[in-house]
Amino acid sequence: MRRHGSPLAGKTEKEQEKFSLKQVVGAFTGLPRVLRLVWSTSSLLTLFMGLLSLLQGFTPAVSVLITKMVIDSVVLGFRIHSASPIFFPVGLQLGISLFSNLLSSLSNITQQLLQEQVGNKIQLMILEKANTLDLAFFENSEFYDKLREAADQSSYKPVSMISQTFDLLRTIITLVSMLFLLLQLAWWLAIIALVVPIPSFISSSRYGWIGYQRMRRQSPERRLMQYFNMIMTTDTPNKEIKLFTLGRLFTERFRTLSEKFYQETREIVTRRYLMNFIWTSLTVISNSAIYLYVALQAVIGRITLGGLTLYTQTAVQVGQNFQGLLNGIANTYENNLYVNNVFEFLEYEPRILSPVSPTPLTFTSEQRGLDIEFRHVSFTYPGKDPETQAALKDVSFTVKTGESIALVGRNGAGKTTLVKLLTRLYDPDEGEILIGGRNIKEYNLQDLREQIGVIFQDYMTYHMNARENIGVGNVGRIGDHERIVSAANKSGASVVIEQLEKGYDTMLGKWFKEGAQLSGGEWQKVALARAFIRDARILILDEPTSALDAQAEYDIFAQFRVLTEGKTAIFISHRFSTVRLADRIFVIEHGVIREEGSHEELMALDGRYAQLFNLQAEAYR
Repeated sequence: MRRHGSPLAGKTEKEQEKFSLKQVVGAFTGLPRVLRLVWSTSSLLTLFMGLLSLLQGFTPAVSVLITKMVIDSVVLGFRIHSASPIFFPVGLQLGISLFSNLLSSLSNITQQLLQEQVGNKIQLMILEKANTLDLAFFENSEFYDKLREAADQSSYKPVSMISQTFDLLRTIITLVSMLFLLLQLAWWLAIIALVVPIPSFISSSRYGWIGYQRMRRQSPERRLMQYFNMIMTTDTPNKEIKLFTLGRLFTERFRTLSEKFYQETREIVTRRYLMNFIWTSLTVISNSAIYLYVALQAVIGRITLGGLTLYTQTAVQVGQNFQGLLNGIANTYENNLYVNNVFEFLEYEPRILSPVSPTPLTFTSEQRGLDIEFRHVSFTYPGKDPETQAALKDVSFTVKTGESIALVGRNGAGKTTLVKLLTRLYDPDEGEILIGGRNIKEYNLQDLREQIGVIFQDYMTYHMNARENIGVGNVGRIGDHERIVSAANKSGASVVIEQLEKGYDTMLGKWFKEGAQLSGGEWQKVALARAFIRDARILILDEPTSALDAQAEYDIFAQFRVLTEGKTAIFISHRFSTVRLADRIFVIEHGVIREEGSHEELMALDGRYAQLFNLQAEAYR
């Protein structure tokens, strides 16, 4: 599994929050890929947003010039005792104001629409990427942190970055035009207007970096908060929470974390905005000084009353636009930190892949099953010690076409691991697995998995209608009603479904309107139907009948034997009345096959299987 190491790993909180202006410059290196992403979503909206920003960049300077014309026209009107000079500049002022409002409205519409499209696209990219990744990723906490960070920031950050980039260009245009006007009065006014906002920019960038680092540090605990929220607000865990009175425990843990995050947020927000107040106050003071200077120039007759308005507004606009430029850079830098999470997630690559030139998984039309062979297979889950925590150790066995195999052993013995390796959810560390006489790594992943029908103990209860709940076992046949009904008959689910108000069109689960809740045993029959609808040559039942009573499980497996006749069948169960139906039984302990044979052979051996069988039989005497 590809992992992304962090240069901040192992550093203290203070070291992680250390800020450098070089980081701000580096942020703009990520802009091209963000722009490519946004452009590929909608080039028309992106282009239109850029054009609107360009036009908005010129309107402030034009507005200031027109304001000067209005003031000077009023003064001229006083002199000639006529209102005629006023109408034209006032009309221009009205026109530029309406035009500016129109540009602002169009810009908001464009950004909202683009943001919606980009947010949806990134969410789809995340889902598509997740669909390609190995199971190992989903059993890794670091991956979940990255997934959460990517999903949380995807809805608005990329478009915000592009919008801010266009705003930067607009601000530069406005700033340059305003500087041109201001330089006509005094060059040093421009210097003051440009220098004063710099400390505020540095402060804003620094606190943006600190906030981002704290978000990264808090991510695991924020996921824990989401977990508490999920188990307190969904149906499956609710009954146990009620019976064990766990609600107060989880609520208090949620409250403790939320208060902790509030204290940390309050600290950084308070410091950030108090510093912002100090530096922006310096800007206000400098603007007041510029006002005073320009007013004195008007008093001594160096400029007209319209010139007073022109230069005071220009000086303020220069300061504000340069401040806006610096703030835009700081915001772009901060957004880039978050958007990088999206790209880092999308860079994850699976290790379990189909070969470039896969071997066709061929069989004759009469061939219902496929041979399976494990050759000296060893496997340890990621993060575990292979010496002491290996899941499988040098396992070898063969299952012939048409055979039914039962796997027995204590929880954690390695039974489900065998199934995961057979379906290439993981690849073995040592040894090889063969199906149809060839290493399973030679086959296309999709072709391989289409020939293996598996129902795990922790099967899904999809909040979809009954037809779809069964049809997902074979997506290509999800609309084949006859095949769905046939699968339901085989699993016993048909009796349950036909009693529902809308039959196979009934929504299952209570999350959506008019949903019907099923018992655990009823859900299991629906899940089993997924195995029967799949036209697979290898069928595996990994303890999916644990919620059924002993008789119901026996009936299911007896029917399973009949329905899988000629196919390769593997089932895992803790009930020996069911296990004895298999042609051969493997006893697995600590990742090793201890015993192998039919029920009669293993009982005659009087080993571990016989001991476990007798222990269970004793409970029924």
